[in-house]
Amino acid sequence: MIGGLRNPLRLRHGDLAVLYDHVAGPLTAIAVAIRAGSRVDGRHLGLAHMTEHMLFQGTHALDQVTLNRRAGELGGEHDADTGHEDMMVHFEVFNEDVEEALGLLAEQLFRSTVPTDRFGKERRVVIDEIRGRQEDPANHLHERAWERFFTEPLAHPIAGTVGSLRAMTPAAVRRFIARYFVPANMVLGVVGGISRPGLRHAVGRTFPSRGAAAPAVPRRPRRRATGFARLRRRDLTQTYLVRLAAAPTGARDLLALSLAIEVVGADPDARLFQEVRERLGLGYDVGASLEHGRDWAVAVISASAAREHETRLQDTVERTCRHAAEGFTAEELDRARKKVRYRFARLADSRMERAVAHASRAASNHPSLTTTARLIDRIGLADVDAAWRRLLAAPTLTAVLSS
Repeated sequence: MIGGLRNPLRLRHGDLAVLYDHVAGPLTAIAVAIRAGSRVDGRHLGLAHMTEHMLFQGTHALDQVTLNRRAGELGGEHDADTGHEDMMVHFEVFNEDVEEALGLLAEQLFRSTVPTDRFGKERRVVIDEIRGRQEDPANHLHERAWERFFTEPLAHPIAGTVGSLRAMTPAAVRRFIARYFVPANMVLGVVGGISRPGLRHAVGRTFPSRGAAAPAVPRRPRRRATGFARLRRRDLTQTYLVRLAAAPTGARDLLALSLAIEVVGADPDARLFQEVRERLGLGYDVGASLEHGRDWAVAVISASAAREHETRLQDTVERTCRHAAEGFTAEELDRARKKVRYRFARLADSRMERAVAHASRAASNHPSLTTTARLIDRIGLADVDAAWRRLLAAPTLTAVLSS
């Protein structure tokens, strides 16, 4: 066990992979990862995200009101979200209610009807969500830069576009569910107080064990544009910058880079934050992250400043990134490791976060939490320095949004 974490037991229920992590207490968290993220949308951009919404709109046995009332009676955190790689549906309940909760999730996943009237209502909700994101300059820039950096199937926004949503039909969602919502394309993660025999019994009574074969893995996304891109929007008083750089996909290299980003990044003790916010007082928003899927990864750095400081902002971000290639200190690496250990400790305390992490990592063929923790402990300062230098030499797109 590392930091309170351990590898979950792998149970089998026909084609369905079940990960069981026993944690004493009255609650159990359930997370189902479906390998059906936005990269399998096909010609209907935003289809996976729209499908996620429709899972809560009615099934063969339950209409929308009854479904959500029943979820409220059973427990909390009954929700879902969609990413590039997968869709996650999750629920946390008392141990004695796990079988009923699994039954409700199975009803949503395998027997949703996608009612036409509810589809029209929910489509309006998603279009409103898309418009809200477009009005946020930082999010707008990120999405535009992302679609320039990648080709499909990764380039488009997870929620799709207003045009793609208007062209979408309930039949498209039903076909998506029929193709991707099969046991072989899912991972069920369970963390909590339910016993192992109790879980086996509950899964056996609620989830189908067989179905169609899992769909093929979608084609690997390729990079498209690099260099510099300028976007314009009227009446902005701020300048927004985002820097996307291709990152390695191997587990050890990816983790070494994640530690480097902790040092360079957006926390108050990090180099970029100190330069942009504290030393120069250029802007409020600073971001640094590493986004990745089963066969792609990208480092994302973002910042903003007053419109008149655009050139200084660009120079500061570039200079800080280049200066980091001279090497990090042992003290900086120690702080980065401690931040990571803190996050793992948070996972150890949260049944739901652990269930989601177990399911999503298995669905994307990523190392388990304990394997990841061991790898991080073995990464040295030279590895972190080398990872950052490789990133600076990788294909990069810097995009700026201003008026």
